[in-house]
Amino acid sequence: MICFTVESARHLVEALRGSIQHLLHCGSIWVHGPSAVVPTNEAHPRNPFDEYGRQKAAIEAYLIDEARRNALPATVLHPGHIVGPGWAPLNPAGHFDPTVFTRLATGEEVTLPNFGLETVHHVHADDVAQAFERALANWSTSVGESFHVVSPAAITLRGYAETVAAWFGLPAQLKYLPWTEWRAGVSEANSVMAWGHVGRSSNCSAAKAESLIGYRARYSSMQAVRESLNWLIQDGQVRTQQ
Repeated sequence: MICFTVESARHLVEALRGSIQHLLHCGSIWVHGPSAVVPTNEAHPRNPFDEYGRQKAAIEAYLIDEARRNALPATVLHPGHIVGPGWAPLNPAGHFDPTVFTRLATGEEVTLPNFGLETVHHVHADDVAQAFERALANWSTSVGESFHVVSPAAITLRGYAETVAAWFGLPAQLKYLPWTEWRAGVSEANSVMAWGHVGRSSNCSAAKAESLIGYRARYSSMQAVRESLNWLIQDGQVRTQQ
């Protein structure tokens, strides 16, 4: 969980080589850049476009190579956008500012980039834990492999916003702007974060994990987000009244 560079991965492997039964590394679906075919599976080319994604892809390549050539018992798990109680969920605008949820809950206008048709792919933290357990329990089919760990389906930004507003008995008041105009109306931090999500439009398949290690996501994207949102409301980070 604390390995974010390939140099760190090499240091870890050399320290553990020959003394462990199974090394599980937490990667990220950000090893993928924009997809040509969706849902993206683990065999699709890696085209990450930021340092985090490039490092996670390099770690994955290194660990899988070590597993297949040098018998390192390694498995790589790539979660989507992790949510659940205690987690601030990636919101329908592609960043983590909770005021987007307040605006949807109170009937205020929310501006989305482009046509709101880019996709994001969440996963509940419990399902991530399940995947780690499944990998451990299925050693023979998980070693030397990488797996996407996501909900059963990605969601569009627009559909996400409309669903959240409907939870509060309201229609979503949505406005759309081209990316260059949209980014000018948000903070630099939110713009950078949104570009990482909007630019990728993650939509990944968990079929390999389902087939080889018996992974079955218990939560849809919106079920997982709802638990996070309820926690944000209870924590006072999101208002539900004007």
